Amino acid sequence: MNFNDAQITSLYVGEDGSVADVQDDAPNAPAAKKFRVTLEMVAGGGVAGPYELITTCSDLTDTAPAAALNPPAPLNGPGTFGGVEWQVDTGVGPTDRVFKHTQVIAPPKVRGHVYRYTAALRSTNGQIVSIRQSDPFILL
Repeated sequence: MNFNDAQITSLYVGEDGSVADVQDDAPNAPAAKKFRVTLEMVAGGGVAGPYELITTCSDLTDTAPAAALNPPAPLNGPGTFGGVEWQVDTGVGPTDRVFKHTQVIAPPKVRGHVYRYTAALRSTNGQIVSIRQSDPFILL
């Protein structure tokens, strides 16, 4: 990671309660239970200041927003590089910081649709922009 850069490195869904941090194509199977969405980012040690993080969900089956599945803060809204959600990770770089947060989401009443998350990160000065999409997944 560059000293003065940041990016979204991963965005995926998984089964709630699973110990594995991997994408699950049917994260609420078999019992139509809650699932989780995980967002990971990395920032160089020189990155500071505020940013906006927007994470939304789309219903690909209906080609419409799935606002009920949008995660709350800190996966949505303003943040600060180096804030409490960010941890120093010397394994990435000597001063790099990582953000890894998981949010549990209740599935909608509509079953059998295909969804996808999109996350967009932008610093308030516009110097850092990163966009990532999850793999499509189905809610049963």
